[in-house]
Amino acid sequence: MNRLPAPGSRAGVDHELLDQLAAQVRTLADAYLTQPPLALVGPVWQLRREVFELLEKSRRPSLTAPLYSLAGRLCALIAHASADLGDPVAAETNTRTAWLCAELADDDSLRAFLRWVQSNVAYWGGDYPLAAQIAHSGRRHATKGSNLLRLVSAEARAWAACGETRQVEAALTVAREARENDGVDDQPGVFRFSPAKAAYYASEAWLALGGESNARLAVREAGESLQLLEAAVPAQRSPELLAAARLDLCNAHLALSDLDAAAAELRSVLALPADNRTGPIVGRVVAAARILESGVFTRSALSRELLGEIALFRAYPARRDLSDALS
Repeated sequence: MNRLPAPGSRAGVDHELLDQLAAQVRTLADAYLTQPPLALVGPVWQLRREVFELLEKSRRPSLTAPLYSLAGRLCALIAHASADLGDPVAAETNTRTAWLCAELADDDSLRAFLRWVQSNVAYWGGDYPLAAQIAHSGRRHATKGSNLLRLVSAEARAWAACGETRQVEAALTVAREARENDGVDDQPGVFRFSPAKAAYYASEAWLALGGESNARLAVREAGESLQLLEAAVPAQRSPELLAAARLDLCNAHLALSDLDAAAAELRSVLALPADNRTGPIVGRVVAAARILESGVFTRSALSRELLGEIALFRAYPARRDLSDALS
């Protein structure tokens, strides 16, 4: 990625430089789909610093809002990476900065993305009611693209973890309509919420509600997610998204007591390189381990083998101290 001119080498910010910045942010957002989060933290942080330095010297009001929007998106990428790498404090700190930028730029798409990040932090932290409430509150910012699909999918998953069937069904109805009406979304990379991702969120929601019929719905949704992800072009084929869909399919098979089918999906994920073992991936693996440790599978030799492989997988997560990547 080309570096920006050194601070002070230009008299000010112009549209050419703004276009270059936007292209670099787009490249980083695209790269987030295929590269481990830790590998991107440094480049994102460097570009973020340069954008804020340019904001300090900008004297053209017509460029200030676009610059704040780009700065906010870079902060949002750091927040997202922080959450994936198991650092909720850094995620919240960068979310607050990004939110201020979104306010100054009046950028609803950025606001919607940030509410999703905050909802995810609450969800993986075990505060499911808060996760649902944050996602629901973000709906008013979902004015275009895939933002509504992103938020209602997160909301459905969180309500399902609370056992709130009515709210889950309502949110999934909105999500299904949004998926069927999937229109043009020019947001790059991770800023776009694909129908494939929505499908595995729906799978998690149905599975969390429990019962055989819901487990079968979970298998269907996770299977659809995998098909869509595997059909994507290589530049959009995210290892983490594929792993998440496979784990949701694994856990749905386990709920139906189909250990062989679950093992095939699980072992595909357990081969994932350590840098791709983000918090949400490890969380899904832990959920599989809990089911394997239950009474249904305790006498199975295959189950014991899988639990040993899971223990090794969990010993090498992607969780890192972000200060190392930013030094």
